[in-house]
Amino acid sequence: MSDAGLYENPLVPNKKLLQMYSVMADARALDEHIAGLQKSVKARRRLASTRGEEACRVGTALELLPGDLVSDSQPGVVMDLISGAQSKTQIDSLLGRVAEFHEGKIDEAKLAREGALARVLPWVENASDRLRMAMGAALSFKALKRGSVMVSYAGYSELSKREWRETIETAAKLELPMIFVVLPPTGKGNDGVNQLSAKVRGWGIPGMPVDANDAVALYRVTQESLGRIRGGGGPVLIECKGYRLQGTRNDSAHDPLVQMQGFLLGRKVCTRAWLKRAGERLSQAYFMH
Repeated sequence: MSDAGLYENPLVPNKKLLQMYSVMADARALDEHIAGLQKSVKARRRLASTRGEEACRVGTALELLPGDLVSDSQPGVVMDLISGAQSKTQIDSLLGRVAEFHEGKIDEAKLAREGALARVLPWVENASDRLRMAMGAALSFKALKRGSVMVSYAGYSELSKREWRETIETAAKLELPMIFVVLPPTGKGNDGVNQLSAKVRGWGIPGMPVDANDAVALYRVTQESLGRIRGGGGPVLIECKGYRLQGTRNDSAHDPLVQMQGFLLGRKVCTRAWLKRAGERLSQAYFMH
């Protein structure tokens, strides 16, 4: 048996680990490319970065099926990429929509609605309204016995405690097929003691705190949650604990890609050369003209 085989976990095979890292690297590359494109764009026409959220997003969205939907915490196209938009035509479509948004030709809702896979719901600014819209979609899944799941991303501070409680209690009462993913705050000192994952247990649903930079742990928790939800078990909340990178500064201790690289190399799942190729794939294929 190879060294890699000795470390292989049947719940998360090495092939899946490599796919996970590849998609995380692609998400970072797309985010950095968009950041470069919009340096001269007016502030109100810039898309917020997802840098530092790669583990939270890829770990929770990698195994979504056709028919599942995403409600994002911000307008953008990175979730389209994570959801499977990988072809040249699809990448060109994503970047074309970003350009139209920068030029003021389309708004935030249109940016999402024209998704390459039509998986991301239209974005609205009010977080409470956004989650209600996602809950409505989840309720339709249940009523139609679709077996599909809604994954909703939101920041803890986007809603008041009362709004969180009302949202969670309604989702629990209706047994909606939903995963609420609470994204980490930006910058050190913001980790806080919010413990929304502990509070929601008293509001009627399971809540799991997971390291925001640990893609493998997030993937495993999500897999368990998807099994529960598709079996009719009702909603789940995953709270990504820690803080995310701010801007483009280097902070390897809190960079999900660096953490995943160490995990893969430590278990001899891949080589440094493979990691380098994976990190450059999207840029070399689509952005270097």
